[in-house]
Amino acid sequence: MILCFIADGRSIHTRRWVEFFAQRGYTVHLITYDPMGIVIEGVIEHVITSRWKNLYLSFLPRHLAIKKLVNDIRPDLIHAHFIAKYGFHLPSLLFKPAIVSAWGDDILILPKNNLFIWYYTKKVLDSVDLIYTVSQDIKNRIIDDFRIPKEKVKYFPFGIDTSLFSPALDKKQLNRTSVEIFSNRGFFPVYDSETLVRGFALAYQNDRRLHLILKGEGAEEQKIRNLVVSLGISDKVTFREKTDYRDVPNDYRNVDIFITTSLSDGTPVSILEAMSSGLPCIATNVGGIPEWIDHQNTGILIPPRSPEMVADAILNLANDPALRNKLGSAARAVIIARGEWTKLMVQVEKDYEDLVNTYREK
Repeated sequence: MILCFIADGRSIHTRRWVEFFAQRGYTVHLITYDPMGIVIEGVIEHVITSRWKNLYLSFLPRHLAIKKLVNDIRPDLIHAHFIAKYGFHLPSLLFKPAIVSAWGDDILILPKNNLFIWYYTKKVLDSVDLIYTVSQDIKNRIIDDFRIPKEKVKYFPFGIDTSLFSPALDKKQLNRTSVEIFSNRGFFPVYDSETLVRGFALAYQNDRRLHLILKGEGAEEQKIRNLVVSLGISDKVTFREKTDYRDVPNDYRNVDIFITTSLSDGTPVSILEAMSSGLPCIATNVGGIPEWIDHQNTGILIPPRSPEMVADAILNLANDPALRNKLGSAARAVIIARGEWTKLMVQVEKDYEDLVNTYREK
């Protein structure tokens, strides 16, 4: 079977997806605006560059190049990841079978802010044979807001390699007295790092053992750095740059608590990775997050934009190692039961085969 993916080559989700099918022996083509930057054996990469940085101006020239590529490749199936960019190519390709994956902002945020994006999102959803969503919340939004038949929409979360993302053998061996709190969501408005930092500062006033690690990149990084300085906690907050994906599992093993204060979310893969790593998670009660975190059983849920609740949750976990262990163990059990990467992808493989066979029989 020849598979063609249209997706962001920089995304770890894209790389994991194409690598899975290449390892299963399929012929895999990836069409992308931005190169992967690595070589994945068995994946044929096609980078569609543009002289224009503006996505709207570059769309048509890229679309014509993609259409020619698809005609040359003659795939058995096309799958686009993220609707409001790569998925927008699908309707005019007139290719069947076609699948699109909704990751979050492409349903929860972007269509609400732009009528053109709403219209074209609807057009994509109508044109494809199957829609994957990373959360039940996104699935419901597609069905209700865009009037898409429910049998066409399938919930499919980002899966986790539970052998890669596993707990530290014994954190006592780290020989430290601090309580390490970690977030790797980056510095974009939707992740509301300001609330996280203000909440940490309040908690630190009551517990001087606390240390916060903020990892990633984003437009608001300097703003958050300035806030840390103004709150007088520079020596208790460490900023780390984004690193290669192979380094990420150790990030979780070397900390005690994971936290996210996002304002909107699908199913954040970072939360699933942290849960798989046996970490107790503090997370805002938004989007698909409550589908994974059961308050006080597999983590702690807090309302958005509440530094006081952030502080309370941090102090609650920091002062109770037994609770941290209990929540972390229960969280990992959830991922093993519902979020194991290979098990989920085997179902995708079956979906692909069923769709291809259906069109071959027509």
